[in-house]
Amino acid sequence: MARVRIHTLVPAQAILVLAFLAWTMAPTALAFSGGDSPPAAKAPQMDGASEPTASPRNDGERYLDKFLFHERTFLFQTLWRAGLIATGAGDLGEILTVASQIKDGDTESWRQAWNGMAVKLRANADAYLASGHAQSAMQAYFRATNAFRAAGVFEYGDERGVLAWQAGRAAFMKAASLSQGRIQPVRIPYEQTTLPGYLVTPDNSRKKRPLLLLQTGLDGTAEDLYFLLGAEAVKRGYNCLIFEGPGQGEMIIKQGLPFRPDWEKVVTPVVDFAMTLPGVDAVRMAIFGPSMSVPRALAFEKRIKWGIADGGVWSVYEGTLKQLPEAVRKIVDSPAQAATVDALVTQEMGRSLGFRHAINQRLWIFKATSPSDLFRKLKPYTVADVVGKIEAEMLVVNSSADKINDSFAQAKQFYNALVSTKTYLEFDASQGAQSHCQVGAPLVASENMFNWLDERVKP
Repeated sequence: MARVRIHTLVPAQAILVLAFLAWTMAPTALAFSGGDSPPAAKAPQMDGASEPTASPRNDGERYLDKFLFHERTFLFQTLWRAGLIATGAGDLGEILTVASQIKDGDTESWRQAWNGMAVKLRANADAYLASGHAQSAMQAYFRATNAFRAAGVFEYGDERGVLAWQAGRAAFMKAASLSQGRIQPVRIPYEQTTLPGYLVTPDNSRKKRPLLLLQTGLDGTAEDLYFLLGAEAVKRGYNCLIFEGPGQGEMIIKQGLPFRPDWEKVVTPVVDFAMTLPGVDAVRMAIFGPSMSVPRALAFEKRIKWGIADGGVWSVYEGTLKQLPEAVRKIVDSPAQAATVDALVTQEMGRSLGFRHAINQRLWIFKATSPSDLFRKLKPYTVADVVGKIEAEMLVVNSSADKINDSFAQAKQFYNALVSTKTYLEFDASQGAQSHCQVGAPLVASENMFNWLDERVKP
């Protein structure tokens, strides 16, 4: 069994709440630590085992470059889907079958292959349900949800993307209806509309339990979060309230509401709603935010006692600049050079699927009219001016190969700036958890995050 070091810094005035954003992929070994500066992590060793011998390729290279695809964006998305096998959103044979039908780097073949599997799974689920096999139907609907989600990941707001999202949402709703009340769709009052979400419980007894708020990130949905953490949380005795905010899932696809930097205006209505739910222990509330989520919110929302930030973006704008060509970085802040910035970014998009995917997606979810307009809109997305107001006890999670948008460095910067009680947790390639938000290894991540939370919340 791997040894894990745990130390937590506890300043005198630790009270409540989390806040955050992020956006990327990262590197290191699994380690818990506490203190003003996160230490270099050491790879876990098997008790009594000798040092492993050198391999022809290091773990990171073998994991990152040799799993089904060479195109990094396809690799990341496939690892995401495969990781969800652990919580019932996939089956290995199905995923390998889909991958075998995809031409590496061809987004249309990607869409067709995943959509074909999703349609098959949905048909199977419908047939199971019609024959009275409710459990089998629920399982197949869950896998159809994941496959439809995968089919639409490169279709930003166009008709095919909307249809894929709708089909995935509908499949999940059917699965929820078969869960015997353990997954309940909810609508959360928010300004002039409502936020979609799910209340997920260990059973339908309405027993008072600690509540975990689950907030998705830059490119996630509420359904994703059920598989990533919700299903595991209820096994440990938590109630979960999963929700989407502006720029995410339904809020951008159907309601057309883009991301906003003042995320406290989103999280506070969610907490207000949570306080009205049966079975919620209002003094034992935590929040989890992966990737680019929960920005700034917990510097203002003081009713949440514990926070988990999986990734720790300090400034989305500064991190984005790190990913731009040097020629763009030199002129990006000059309004007079906006047309040149747009031309250079468009040129780079033509060279790289990953870069094209990142820019196109962000143009859509931030409602930006051009790359230069996007970069301008990203400037307010920072915690630099509010990090000192965070009072929640925090777990900051990092991943050793998380390189996009400078996330690996920014997570450490955020951790070091926190003045509340804090713990640092870093994953690496030794268990395949080195990528952004530990994609492909959700059980490795959730085990360690829930261990930390269990010790504080004690459900």
